[in-house]
Amino acid sequence: MTKVAQAVMAVVHVQAPAQVDPHAIEAELVRALNTYRKRPMSAEFTLAPDHRSRSLGGRRRHGFVGILSFAACAPPPADLQRRVQKRARKALRHRFGQQVSAAVETDITTAEINAYWSAVRGTPRRWP
Repeated sequence: MTKVAQAVMAVVHVQAPAQVDPHAIEAELVRALNTYRKRPMSAEFTLAPDHRSRSLGGRRRHGFVGILSFAACAPPPADLQRRVQKRARKALRHRFGQQVSAAVETDITTAEINAYWSAVRGTPRRWP
């Protein structure tokens, strides 16, 4: 019997200078988490739609919805949120400067998963 990979949905809130392209932030998040050697995982992020038009003090808020996939033999660690947040902050600050901040949420309710799923996949979620 083959084991199926485990997946966890994550929401990342990033505040960055207004001139930073959100797609560059998305690419940096994917690169940082896919190349993390201590905990092999594959990360896929999508920029969530935003309806705000102004920035706060020269900084813009961006939201990303992502799926973190782990091999079947290595379940997600208990402190996944802390590890992903630490890795994301470190990579974003190294790339875009100290003005960037990031917060990660991995404890997401079923209602939130259903709402965010279409942003990632474009279709309703069909698995339990």
